[in-house]
Amino acid sequence: MNIYRIHLVLIIISLLSITFSCSYRDNSSPQVQEAAGVINRVLPEYADQFILKLIEKEKGNDIFEIEPQNKKIIIRGSSGIAICSGFNYYLKNYCNSVYNWRCGSNLNIKGSLPTGFKKVRKVTPYQYRYIFNYCTFSYSMAFWDWSQWEKMIDWMAMNGINMPLAPMGQEIIWQRVYKKYGISEEDLKDFFVGPAYNAFGRMGCIDGFGGPLPQSWIENENILQKKILSRERQLGMTPVLQGFTGHIPPALAKKNPGLKFTNLVWLDFPATYLLDWEDPLFTQISKDFITEQTKEYGTDHLYAIDQFIEMEPTSRDTVYLKNMSREIFSSIDQADPEGKWVIQTWPFKTPEYWNKERTKAYFGGVPDNRMIALELMGESWKYTGWYKHDGWYGKPWIWSVISNFGDNVSMFGGVTQIADNLQNALSSSDRGDLAGMGMMMEGLDYNPVTYELVSDLMWESSVPDLKVWKRKFLKSRYGNLNDTIISGWDHLFNYYYTQSGLFEVNPIIKRPFQVKEDIWPSEDAVSGARDLMAASSGLQDIDAYRYDIVNLFRQVFGQYAGHLLYEITINYQDKNIKQFDTSVNEFLELSHKLEELMATREEFLFGKWSDDSRKHATNPNEKELYEWNARAIITTWGGRILYGYAIKDWAGLYSRYYLPRWEKLFAEMRSEITGGKKLD
Repeated sequence: MNIYRIHLVLIIISLLSITFSCSYRDNSSPQVQEAAGVINRVLPEYADQFILKLIEKEKGNDIFEIEPQNKKIIIRGSSGIAICSGFNYYLKNYCNSVYNWRCGSNLNIKGSLPTGFKKVRKVTPYQYRYIFNYCTFSYSMAFWDWSQWEKMIDWMAMNGINMPLAPMGQEIIWQRVYKKYGISEEDLKDFFVGPAYNAFGRMGCIDGFGGPLPQSWIENENILQKKILSRERQLGMTPVLQGFTGHIPPALAKKNPGLKFTNLVWLDFPATYLLDWEDPLFTQISKDFITEQTKEYGTDHLYAIDQFIEMEPTSRDTVYLKNMSREIFSSIDQADPEGKWVIQTWPFKTPEYWNKERTKAYFGGVPDNRMIALELMGESWKYTGWYKHDGWYGKPWIWSVISNFGDNVSMFGGVTQIADNLQNALSSSDRGDLAGMGMMMEGLDYNPVTYELVSDLMWESSVPDLKVWKRKFLKSRYGNLNDTIISGWDHLFNYYYTQSGLFEVNPIIKRPFQVKEDIWPSEDAVSGARDLMAASSGLQDIDAYRYDIVNLFRQVFGQYAGHLLYEITINYQDKNIKQFDTSVNEFLELSHKLEELMATREEFLFGKWSDDSRKHATNPNEKELYEWNARAIITTWGGRILYGYAIKDWAGLYSRYYLPRWEKLFAEMRSEITGGKKLD
């Protein structure tokens, strides 16, 4: 009997030991700790009310559970990302709150945390949840420091992202690699582009533009990249690092006369150099780069390689294309036997070159389990490729949205197209290996509704009823709902969010022109603005509401400025000097008031963008270079074709850039009316 009791006690002690060790391991896990850090930064006053635990994935996919217990909230997740996603789900669905550090948050929780709900369990159907276009690193994040990146990574984790593009810090790697081939830092000065143009240098579109890139920038970005990668990995993300596309510095070609390369021309910029895959140096440089990059940054075995962004190969032969991709993959495989090629499908939207035969050949050079395809523009059926290319020929692929080009400041977003086109993909037997969802925005955008929808869909196996989803979105954004808010947003949804792509540009920010057609704000926009203002009682303290009001009235009155420009044109043509002066004064007064309105929000400040660029300078020359980059990319861009492509509707640009141009035009028009020289 005593022996039996001793055995029983020993068994109990062993079980308790196992239980306590599991609990301890969960709570001390780096991913749990990092998730706790996110919660503490986002909701510090309630951070101690959450108990976080790590659990196993379900069939390889992330999972989270939320459960109230003893006035605390238990969140279990299969990764730091899953835990943060559970936290975000709890905020939105039970606290009627939302975190969005760029476009207005609503974290006005009062009293105790809500506990009156049953256990929630969500499993994502998507292995990959991707974010970032190369362009995002130019149009939105060119001058970010760690404080901005930390907020962004928090948001990414809360929205389920586990596969971020991470191409920063590669220039210092290239310096080390090319040094082996006799290329000095001085030789690379006409290769590396300026900080605002980094995306287009890394995609092989341009060389040297906006440079030379200072060594201090290269070294500081190396430090920043390490911080970014460390935080992303600690949360459970697998960053996509750079691979070798064949884009080489001109100096390498000049110093090696026998080198095989082709020149690629992007738009109206000078040609860049693409090393031919058949040249022995191709594989060697690729291996050296991945090896050196891995030493510096580690690896998650994902490498972004896009050779032909808005450019075409020189050969149309399918055998040539298949051998090309096979050699690129081989160079990855030799450097990293676990490596996977991550490729954008944007080039393959052009059927004139990339027909089914050539695209299939190019994809066919890589084993199916070693390539991941990124479908960029799922909200546009025309530019979606999976149904034109047999579900990307056996490769796992990620359905994504771009929504925003050039980080344009405007209200738009194809919410209905996102829902319809994703449903088409999910229900199609020809979709192939649809393995993920993503956000491929060129700029981080000003329309939180679009990206809230996409991030919510990452945890759903089917597309929800949009009407129901919209109500949930509004309740979390404002904390409560009433008929006036619903009415106002129904107008806005019906107008701004039923078509993809930019469709309503503010005329003030365009190059000065004579307006031939009368421009007015839409009735839906005006009605929505009226209702949202009427709903202001009780919402003044909601940051998200204040952001929406500024953004909406910026949009509405920008369109009304178009009507005033039409009046100016008519009065100029009629040579009615009195009415011309009246309309000009109204236009200028409205523009100044709009600028004052936008100046109340950091999101719409040119000064913030400009100041961020200067903060990186270590001397006056760098300060001048960085500010030139900051100004040029959002105005003239470079070349004739892209002029104004990334133009911004921001305070600070009105009085310093847009209005002086309009005033010059108005002065010439007035001079002609009063008998002066005819307007050119």
